[in-house]
Amino acid sequence: MCRVRFAEIHEQGWFPQKLRDDVTITLQFIFNAARLYRPVAARLGAAIRAAESGRVLDLCSGAGGPWIWLQRTLAERTAMPTKVILTDRYPNIAAFRHMQEASGNAIGYCAEPVDARRIPPGLLGFRTIFSSIHHFTPDGVAAILRDAVDQGEGIGFFEAVKRRPSAVLCACCMPIAAICLVPFMRPFRIARLIWTYLVPVIPFVMWFDGVLSCLRAYSPAELRELAATVDARHYVWEIGETSGVTYLVGYAAPHPSRAFSGTA
Repeated sequence: MCRVRFAEIHEQGWFPQKLRDDVTITLQFIFNAARLYRPVAARLGAAIRAAESGRVLDLCSGAGGPWIWLQRTLAERTAMPTKVILTDRYPNIAAFRHMQEASGNAIGYCAEPVDARRIPPGLLGFRTIFSSIHHFTPDGVAAILRDAVDQGEGIGFFEAVKRRPSAVLCACCMPIAAICLVPFMRPFRIARLIWTYLVPVIPFVMWFDGVLSCLRAYSPAELRELAATVDARHYVWEIGETSGVTYLVGYAAPHPSRAFSGTA
């Protein structure tokens, strides 16, 4: 399957913010229930430790991503307190505040819109993007990598979607998961029930955007090619796939001679 470049419904400017928030909250709930990103926790923790960073700047956070459990896991693996700052181009402030409270302030957030391709200099930390790098064009992905390198920050992409028939089939099951799980999501919203059962906008968007996400996904080989376009000879790059998750991790090497690009 060739990578397509159509935009998803929930990332369109005309799509209502409240519905966008409900879609991302539903997606996050499903991903966290399945612990899809548990296989990359060790790799991410090792990269943060190698980058000597005690802070994570999460980009394209949606409703908060996997951080409610991953922050604690990383703090244990890195043996140092790991502060996480959530950011998004369309920040879901209510969800971010819920994450902050649930984490005892170990997770914070930026209330202003943040473009992952151009991070304000004051926002520091090892950068992460979960389930969102497929939203960007190849030029956009290269810009994200270049900005991280230019500011000397580590970066990690992690994606569960793929351009494979099996992944597309799983995406088609997302509306069923949403219908079954929406009543258990917190914070609870009556409107979410309405847009799931009475007017099934959320299940439809979950199906449509889920299939499109698979068709837009990058392979490890494509990520490797994009990383090679960035002048980052002093960076270590680890690119590959583990337990169904595609990843790219990059950080400044202690010694330039140790830098490499490939699958780890």
